[in-house]
Amino acid sequence: MTTTRENSAPAFRPLSMMLTGFALSWTFIVATPALFAQEAASTAEATAATATATTAPAEKPKIHEVIAASDPSVQAFNEHLTILASPWMEGRLPGTKGMERAMDYMEDEFRKAGLLPAFQPSDGGPKNYRQPFSLGSQRDVTDEQVRILCGGTEVALEKEKDFRFTSLGTGGSAEGVLAFVGYGIEDGPDGYSSFAEGHSLEGKIALVLRFEPMDDKGNSLWSGGEGWSGRAGFQGKIAAIAKRNPAAIVVVNTPSANDPRITSLGTGGGGRAMADVPIFMVSTDAGERLVAACDGEKRSLMDLRKLADAKDAAGARSFDLAGSKVAVSATVSEKPVRAENVVGVLPGRGDLAKEIIVIGGHLDHLGQGDFGSREGPGKLHPGADDNASGSAGIILLGDMLKKLYDAEPAETPLRTIVFIGFSAEESGLNGSRFYVDNPIYPIKDTVLMMNFDMIGRILNNRLAVTAAGGKDIKEWAQPFYAKSGLTVVERGAGGGGSDHASFLAVGVPILFAIIADFHDDYHTSRDVTGLIDRESSVMAVNLWRELAWDMAKRTQRFEAETTGGPMRPQPMRVRVGLRTRASDDGSGLEVIDVTKEGSAANAGIEKGDKIVKWNKKEMKDREAFVAELRLHEPEETVQCVVVRNGEEKTVYVKLEPARSGQ
Repeated sequence: MTTTRENSAPAFRPLSMMLTGFALSWTFIVATPALFAQEAASTAEATAATATATTAPAEKPKIHEVIAASDPSVQAFNEHLTILASPWMEGRLPGTKGMERAMDYMEDEFRKAGLLPAFQPSDGGPKNYRQPFSLGSQRDVTDEQVRILCGGTEVALEKEKDFRFTSLGTGGSAEGVLAFVGYGIEDGPDGYSSFAEGHSLEGKIALVLRFEPMDDKGNSLWSGGEGWSGRAGFQGKIAAIAKRNPAAIVVVNTPSANDPRITSLGTGGGGRAMADVPIFMVSTDAGERLVAACDGEKRSLMDLRKLADAKDAAGARSFDLAGSKVAVSATVSEKPVRAENVVGVLPGRGDLAKEIIVIGGHLDHLGQGDFGSREGPGKLHPGADDNASGSAGIILLGDMLKKLYDAEPAETPLRTIVFIGFSAEESGLNGSRFYVDNPIYPIKDTVLMMNFDMIGRILNNRLAVTAAGGKDIKEWAQPFYAKSGLTVVERGAGGGGSDHASFLAVGVPILFAIIADFHDDYHTSRDVTGLIDRESSVMAVNLWRELAWDMAKRTQRFEAETTGGPMRPQPMRVRVGLRTRASDDGSGLEVIDVTKEGSAANAGIEKGDKIVKWNKKEMKDREAFVAELRLHEPEETVQCVVVRNGEEKTVYVKLEPARSGQ
């Protein structure tokens, strides 16, 4: 529905364009010059890319004048946003010092607003605002070595330049003969196999080429001219080698392969070990030196590649390099990674006090872009819109609603409100799922969950809102939409993969707000504070405040939604343009066909990929995937994580409408 804006804009409306990376207070903002230089460069780049040509005023207002002329709520929102998205927060990746600083800041703001701590430590100390949970473990790798012991001399390869220990294997040490195994493929087309009958790998160091047989231009012989086939991936070849019991595996970047990854020592794989032996990635240059030193027949790495490429090999494709000896080692320790939700409580009163409203948004982001980035790792991802904007809104709401509660007569019944900054949303809604499983109050008493995720770049006042889980929730919310000054775009029941989904899954009604029009800076280093529309963000905050305040006093709960008859699947409104099947090991959905120019193809999904996450949820069977698709609306953009050639890749799928009759 479209509504009109009731309140006039502040005297200096372009606050969002003027503020590009500074904070009004909190004296810890003393980040390193390098970090601030990176933020400044990202801000300048993003602003230049999105700005439109306008006639410059004769005299521009000064920043302090713009701030002073703004609404106090806009000033407060700007302060919270700028601090949370500053380089000092390091992209707010769980387990980092930057995320700890961000949690400290939110906790301090909850305390200043008068929200109460929720958790009693096991040692009997004072209550605190943190709800810790495990995110598994993080590898600490030391003593990485690859040494060539051929020809009576010892040559140590250089770590990070020549080789890297990978997460595809486990720690350990080994010394033995170097055994060449081609591409490590045992079931190729037309009876192709990399493994010679009777050739043992027991106790040896297996040397395997990356990818699969290729032509003289470095392109696959098996994929029909489009990338690589599924056999090129790490998972199949590592499994085939590992079952032959080598002591270690060395993967070498294949010379002259037509793939940019041959210059990289990265393997992706999300940290999941594929074999219980050490596995190392070696550069093409180091692989050449390794073969030159260890092959008694004086062949080059390219000579070995051509042998592995041949359709009909004249001799064995796998063999020991006579007289060779290589030593490898890596010591691996596992350090537990702990994340924490930040939780503050506004106690209710009277007969409604035992019923709970949860207002939340995720505090975490992508750090240096090591996962989930649309442009790759190595740059600071400030996450100003995603989701410093929503987190700033939660902090602002805590202060606003506490003041409303304090001003209300003591005898007025009011529900308890729980404010939460969730952690580890980006890696799979981990924080909200943990809270739902371990709530402060019984989950059956939670009457509404209100979630903010990306409210910082509202275009043309368009805010997408999902209201679901209650039969009458949409009707109740409509008058508030009409008075908000926003154009509220109502979305379907799913509403996208964010923390509200964890609550909806256990029957809690939800309201979810997000920008209606996604931008290209999402999940990149360009998501910076200088592009945030502070005023429109505060309009969204004011809408949430009015809805929460009414719900706090409303005597009725929302009536549970029922079908009124046999369960019928919701009609499919979107078409993704691919066919899948569950992988044999239950690790994802294998893509067996992709429709040309369909949603999946346009996003970069290829035949042979394996979908492991859709909308931040794990996808292990087709039923879950189909159920998820039924919740989406046409034109919605969805995050998808695929594994391709053993490496994880994040793509973004813009869904097209379902075709008539399909």
